[in-house]
Amino acid sequence: MEIEISSDKTKLDVELILRFLSQESYWAKGRSLETVVNTIQNSFCIAAYSKGRQVAFARVVTDYCTHAYIMDFFTSDGLRNTGIGSSLLTALLDAPELAAVNKFTLSTDSASQFYCRAGFKPVAKSVLAWKRGGL
Repeated sequence: MEIEISSDKTKLDVELILRFLSQESYWAKGRSLETVVNTIQNSFCIAAYSKGRQVAFARVVTDYCTHAYIMDFFTSDGLRNTGIGSSLLTALLDAPELAAVNKFTLSTDSASQFYCRAGFKPVAKSVLAWKRGGL
């Protein structure tokens, strides 16, 4: 399958992103359109396209210098395990916009093996979290 990868936000299928995040993901169930639009506007985003149709997405919260946190990474149902996700992750890590970043992190409850195959390692240090309204 031939895919195109782009960080052009004007090409993003916001309806697809909203549907996946708010209905299919375990981490963003119920996320509103307003929130999805705001997260896209305030993040580096990259997506994969097949025959002009978006088939994968990732967004990155970053300072573009030292650290990037990968979020909302997904491949459309039915196209997982086809190499699209791996291609998107490679393109993300090699994106010219993120060339100065030397540390990429993420959190996952379901895809550790996928990221470890790409060279990510489990963090041995303690991770602390704060969430408005409690964890």
